[in-house]
Amino acid sequence: FFQAEDGIRDVERSRGLGDVYKRQEEKMPSYNQSNIRRLAKFLFYVTTLASLALPVLLIVACTQTEMLTEWLRETYSDYRLPDVISSTKFASILAIEAIGVFLTLFVLWQMRALFALYMSGETLTERCAKRILRIGQGLVAVGCVSFFSKTIVVLILTFHNPPGQRTLSISFGDGDLG
Repeated sequence: FFQAEDGIRDVERSRGLGDVYKRQEEKMPSYNQSNIRRLAKFLFYVTTLASLALPVLLIVACTQTEMLTEWLRETYSDYRLPDVISSTKFASILAIEAIGVFLTLFVLWQMRALFALYMSGETLTERCAKRILRIGQGLVAVGCVSFFSKTIVVLILTFHNPPGQRTLSISFGDGDLG
């Protein structure tokens, strides 16, 4: 009793969903393995360089106490900070900030390993999926540490202020979204 509109019916009779998927595969562009390997090699070297440079930059930054003190005062200018930041507070803040750096190194290392797999021709495997999962977990950890480290640093900087001038600050802004 039902009649199809003109142009809706296929000339070929469909034999089920398998035909639909077969037709999609024919239309999908094929990827070039040599392009993937070339890009993976470049990204492998970039992540290797970043993995080596990040700790060096952290060590250099730790030796520049005046620059770091200025950075602390500018970053936390909304809070009443002590005139002199003690070496204990300074070391505590550096340790907290270093956690984020080490997590970033973990992510870079996982990315480097993923690109090594891609260079070897391994792209859609369980080993690649595990690396991608670890990268995602590392990025979530970096975000969490970034969020909580600000609160802890403000607490450390204002802990010895007189009562009523100590600050516990928890904030979340668009800069935290990445």
